[in-house]
Amino acid sequence: MFNLENLDIFAVFMFFLALFGLITARNAIKSIVFTLVMQTAVIMFWLFLSARTGTIPPIIYDQAILYDITAIADPTPQALMLTAIIIGISVSAIKITMLNYLFRKYSTADWYLLHEMQAEEEAENPYN
Repeated sequence: MFNLENLDIFAVFMFFLALFGLITARNAIKSIVFTLVMQTAVIMFWLFLSARTGTIPPIIYDQAILYDITAIADPTPQALMLTAIIIGISVSAIKITMLNYLFRKYSTADWYLLHEMQAEEEAENPYN
């Protein structure tokens, strides 16, 4: 069986590895991928933090379960992480759409080149 403490450590390691990748990435596509990895690491961390071995699903089929409330798994973290997944997918779609617009306009996905091209464009026409 899996040891849940090691999975918590793995999720934290994955988060900081993706944060380092996000800081050092020059490419916008890599930045989007690293933010997705960070999101996945946060979701994994919260799910593994709330996971307890030996618990049963919160479906009451016997009245004896009500006397030992610690044996029932808490469904709240799972519901919150499902919401986080849906929000993350929506934000990722917006990021990809914005990247598509920038790539079609400037023909590059490099952050530094995008910044330079945008500064040149603003210097040529400062009122737009």
